[in-house]
Amino acid sequence: MVKLAAIALDYDGTIARNDVLSEGTREAIAAARRQGIKVLLATGRILNDLQRVAGDLHFVDAVVAENGAVLHFPDSGRTSILAPPISEAFVAELGRRNISCRQGRCLIDSDARDGPRLLEVIRSLELPLVLVFNSGRVMTLPQGVSKATGLRSALDALRLSAHNTVAVGDAENDHELLRLAEVGVAVAWASAALRVAADVVLDDPGPESVAAYIQTLTRTVQL
Repeated sequence: MVKLAAIALDYDGTIARNDVLSEGTREAIAAARRQGIKVLLATGRILNDLQRVAGDLHFVDAVVAENGAVLHFPDSGRTSILAPPISEAFVAELGRRNISCRQGRCLIDSDARDGPRLLEVIRSLELPLVLVFNSGRVMTLPQGVSKATGLRSALDALRLSAHNTVAVGDAENDHELLRLAEVGVAVAWASAALRVAADVVLDDPGPESVAAYIQTLTRTVQL
C-alpha cells in the first residue's frame, strides 16, 4: 500500500481488554491522527454501551457501531442509522420465550448459546434477519449489514477509499471488515479462520501489539 488514509479498529478483544482501552493504544491513535490518518472504531457494540465503557469517543474520527448498522461522528455528535430498525414483533417474541438480550437500534445482542433459539424465532416470524457470531456473543441483524458496509459508509462520508485503509480485528464478525480494507490485519489471538484470511497477523500477544503496529504504520507509511 503506497498511501495510508485510515485505520479501522475493532474494539473488544482487539484494542480493549475487559472493556478497557490502554493508555498506550490511545497515544498511538492520537499520534496517527496527528499525522492526518483517520482512525475509526468498527464494533459490534451498541453505541451507548460503547460510550459507557470507552468515554465520549473523541479519541477517534468515527465509530461504526452495531456491526455496521450505526455510524457516529464524535466531533459533530452526528449519528446515522444505516439499517432497518429491529422488528418489534421479534423483540416481543424474545420476551415471550424468555431469551435474554440487549437491544440496540438495529441489533439484538445475545449469548451465543441462544443462537438456535434465535434462529427458530427468525424462521417462525419469517423475518429478513441473520445471526452473526462474535466469540461468545451472537448478534441478530438485518440481512446485508456488516462492519464492511458500515465502514464503507464512514469512508464515503470522510471522502476516503478502502484502498487506503488498514483494518484490524480478532473474531468472526471481522472477516468482511478485513476483506474490504486494502490490508486486513488479525491479532495474534484472533480466531484461526480470521488469521488464515488476514493479510497480516501480528506476532505479539495483547492489545499493546496493536498499539505498536499503529505506531509502525504512522512512522513508515507514506501519507
